[in-house]
Amino acid sequence: MKLLLENWRGYLTEQRVSYSGVVLDEESQQKLLELGVPEGWTPVAHHMTITMGPLSKRDETEGGLYKVGDEVELTVVGVGQDDRVKAVKVEPPHPVNTRHVRFPHITVAVNTAGGGKARHSQKLQSFEPVNLIIKGTVEEVAG
Repeated sequence: MKLLLENWRGYLTEQRVSYSGVVLDEESQQKLLELGVPEGWTPVAHHMTITMGPLSKRDETEGGLYKVGDEVELTVVGVGQDDRVKAVKVEPPHPVNTRHVRFPHITVAVNTAGGGKARHSQKLQSFEPVNLIIKGTVEEVAG
């Protein structure tokens, strides 16, 4: 019975975690916003997704390299934009879950009035070279 309750608590915790990612510190957010936010767009510059849901089970399949609370450095290697989103391509220290994330990136801004959503960042194909170092902390974010 005790094991059943522990497993149930774990299941409930998993259901509340929307995604796991590297949440940027304020200085890093500012660096990304300084790349420019088109007028009328909504600034984001918040996180790089590692996987959807918690790290506990899913990240183990990727080697368990990210741990909640770890401070992580990301290298920004490109910036791209279309009529819906602006995002940066990043090189993380460890792989991300490519079943959920097409390539490691951070959404900088979204054209919400034009129907843009953060998920459109994964559809960007052209990036101009950039070289920035940014930092954040690995978190499981409730949704």
